[in-house]
Amino acid sequence: MWVAISQRNLKSDNGSDRDILENAYVKYFEGFGINLIPIPNISQDIGLYFEELPIKAIILSGGNDINPELYNQKPVYVRDLSMFRDNTERKLLEIAIKNRLPVLGICRGMQFINVFFGGGIIQNIKEHVATRHGVNIIDLSLSKLLNKTIIVVNSYHNQGISKECLPPELKAFAFSEKDGVVEGIYHQNYPIAGIQWHPERLGSAKEYDKEIMKTFIEKRLFWSRK
Repeated sequence: MWVAISQRNLKSDNGSDRDILENAYVKYFEGFGINLIPIPNISQDIGLYFEELPIKAIILSGGNDINPELYNQKPVYVRDLSMFRDNTERKLLEIAIKNRLPVLGICRGMQFINVFFGGGIIQNIKEHVATRHGVNIIDLSLSKLLNKTIIVVNSYHNQGISKECLPPELKAFAFSEKDGVVEGIYHQNYPIAGIQWHPERLGSAKEYDKEIMKTFIEKRLFWSRK
């Protein structure tokens, strides 16, 4: 299965832009039979990738903060902004909606889904960086699938989403047990959903991540919308 994935965009030491995809994504998703196609952040027409290649889904990866201008705030606590990446992920979501492709957002990817549909961001929640915590699964279908209502996940995000930040089209399916920060969202009409933690990194409940990834690949649960 061929899946497009967005990439972190950073400045090199000499000031030039470079795209980076952590090896952990490749290793993790190959375990599910997924071949990742990294999408460059400066391509003039990323639509060609979807016309020429058999791409079946899209992953919005982690890394880079989102430009606060996109959610009508002034910068307070942001780092590694990338206009190129913001623009590329906007185009990826537009392509996904047009072609009804499943989208999985991971960490920043979940936040960008929220911003794309008109939601906001909490700019500084540094207490969520490099920790592990419980997540309360409130969606009955998912909790039944996992046979759990609380799972333990890793946490690397310095920004996040509160319930008040969600736009009407999106619903939360999971919240941080310790402070109520949104940990999972899905669109009510499109096969688009995101999680705040990193399944490809250490510190997450791999057996539960595996079940969630399978629903993404098989277009079930949040990704079953036609």
